[in-house]
Amino acid sequence: MAGGLFSIDRDFFIKLGTYDSGFDIWGGENLELSFKTWMCGGTLEIVPCSHVGHIFRKRSPYKWKTGVNVLKRNSVRLAQVWMDEYSKYYYQRVGNDLGDYGDVSSRKELRKRLGCKSFKWYLDNVFPELFIPGDAVASGEVRNLGYGAKTCLDSPARKTNLHKPVGLYPCHRMGGNQV
Repeated sequence: MAGGLFSIDRDFFIKLGTYDSGFDIWGGENLELSFKTWMCGGTLEIVPCSHVGHIFRKRSPYKWKTGVNVLKRNSVRLAQVWMDEYSKYYYQRVGNDLGDYGDVSSRKELRKRLGCKSFKWYLDNVFPELFIPGDAVASGEVRNLGYGAKTCLDSPARKTNLHKPVGLYPCHRMGGNQV
């Protein structure tokens, strides 16, 4: 769900705590709102015949903080509040470097006050097809120490591309097909 392109009952949106005021600019609000909706008693409906318009600006009106990865900061906040014991899988993807994500106590209190279900419930009932990696013996990247150690082993492996060879691509630490 796009975090800024949706329709919701105003009272329900307010009951859910609106957007997390601790989020910077944008990024993660789509997941937070989806998790809150499902886990706190709502449903998310996709209406194929609906029409939505979105006007893109030529430039961002926001001032981005230098040296802050806004999406990572927001995602860590999201994981802290909504993902319970499954947050560890996200943290592993960011090298367990959570950074400064601000105080989330009011968001945790909101979740408790609303009597929201667990993230395990969400996975079992809403997204059961999601692959959960489990606890691996080892994890990380396979880096080529040449070229400034900035290239990693990666694969274009979709079901239609399984015959294609692996190669070296810029390391992005986001997992996927990159080892």
